[in-house]
Amino acid sequence: MNTTERIWFNPTFSELLADRQAIALIAGAGALHLGMSMAGISIWSCPFRAVTGIPCPGCGLTRATIELLRGDLTGSLHTHAFAPVFIAGLVFMFVSMVLPERQRLRFFYSLRNWEVRNGLTSWVLFGLVLYWVVRLMGWIPFPKNF
Repeated sequence: MNTTERIWFNPTFSELLADRQAIALIAGAGALHLGMSMAGISIWSCPFRAVTGIPCPGCGLTRATIELLRGDLTGSLHTHAFAPVFIAGLVFMFVSMVLPERQRLRFFYSLRNWEVRNGLTSWVLFGLVLYWVVRLMGWIPFPKNF
């Protein structure tokens, strides 16, 4: 396996799930951010956009996730197409935090095998960057209230 294949098929997300403290911190921060945003309290603005004036690949993801959690799939996908992927990632984190050790290890190894076999995390990140470029070029516009 060459260097590119090792990087592409590296089990990044599953390795994160192996560390309960890390996922508790990340998933907790994500849940706190979503909860605060749903309550109308903005605790985070995009530093990338503040510095460059260009929306980052994740710009709009919080709003899209909130729309999805409120049941507005169409609005969510219009705001940011990766909201379902983001929610799936959070769910995976919460599941791996609460499962008993034996089931957590089974879950971890299943996800790890997926990543090693098909480069799942790399494809998701590649798709996110491609989606961002397409939006920057105007082929898929950013929402008007952006």
